[in-house]
Amino acid sequence: CCLNINYLQSLLVSLCLLDNCWDVRYNKTICAIEGSSVDLPCTYTYPSGQTITQTLWSKTVDPSRTPKDLEYGDVVQYHGDNETDCTLRLKELRKSDSAKYSFSFKTQQMSYSGPFKVTLSVTDIQVMINPSVATEGEPVWIYCKVSCIPKRNSTGFIFYKDNVHLPLLDKRWMDLKPVSSDDAGIYSCALLGLEHYRALAATLIVNYPPRSTTVKVSRSQKTVLGSSSVILTCDSDANPPVDKYIWYKRNGSAVSVLQGETKRYINSVVSLKNQYFCEAHNKIGAQNSTWDIVEDVTQSSLMISVLVVVAVLTTGTLLVFGYYILKRRHHRESQLRSESRENIYADPDEYVNLQEDTYTALLCDSILIYATGLCTLVEVWF
Repeated sequence: CCLNINYLQSLLVSLCLLDNCWDVRYNKTICAIEGSSVDLPCTYTYPSGQTITQTLWSKTVDPSRTPKDLEYGDVVQYHGDNETDCTLRLKELRKSDSAKYSFSFKTQQMSYSGPFKVTLSVTDIQVMINPSVATEGEPVWIYCKVSCIPKRNSTGFIFYKDNVHLPLLDKRWMDLKPVSSDDAGIYSCALLGLEHYRALAATLIVNYPPRSTTVKVSRSQKTVLGSSSVILTCDSDANPPVDKYIWYKRNGSAVSVLQGETKRYINSVVSLKNQYFCEAHNKIGAQNSTWDIVEDVTQSSLMISVLVVVAVLTTGTLLVFGYYILKRRHHRESQLRSESRENIYADPDEYVNLQEDTYTALLCDSILIYATGLCTLVEVWF
């Protein structure tokens, strides 16, 4: 009771006189991905004895306008021949390439194009995240949007997170129910077999209240007056970041609120006999730290390193200074010995009047006192 529409269209495309047919055949619809290449398969026939004198592809964007003849080149390439093949290849597809295309040919007897055209749909790929900003625990859907799927492609979709290939899905979406902070990242998608043509990336932001809140204690360096301050630092992981801190001190059963809403609490009279804790806030929620205070090992290690460097520099300076003093003393002693020898051998008559029973000598070689820089005067009796 019913005729197949495709069969009727196939019949209408052909113009036959007995066994001599004028015919153009191609797929009626073709889907392709933006940026890729596509072939528009085409075959044509004509009566024997005819010679092909011209082949032409035309593009119709607006049915109300005259089709535009295509010019062949690097992007638009004719892969047919002058016998039966009229395939057209389009490269580096853009959305503006979406249109109706038709083939016509001419012989020495007549020209023929057929009543139908091939419709090319060029689609881009989009990854859509709903919602793109979520709170931990909420449901999130990630959707790979295309207006059509190329026939050579299966129904498989590939999703990427931070450029890492996720497990293959046979559907266009993936659901994150409930979403966690680990799901935050940059997502993209592609069709299986067309992985080179990915969707532009989209970012999923997952907000969560403060967590892992702790208090670290450290001390500032001493001032000129010898005093130092105790620094309490409140650390917390949160998204969005913590925007307010509240400090508490407990002394026995009494709990008091300290002044200031900053990340650090600095005071020179802090006593660790009291118990301190902080409360971190963001727009999602808040969390208290424990009563236990953690020592800031990083700063302690830094202070130790600084002290070691200072000690090494001080020791080195003292060694250099001591070496300089010893060298100077040694030089001075050499000068004194030289002067003494000159005085002794210069004029022996100068010593005739000395008493034979006693004489005085300045002994510098054996009893030089380096600490005071003095030589000892020794009186020798005979």
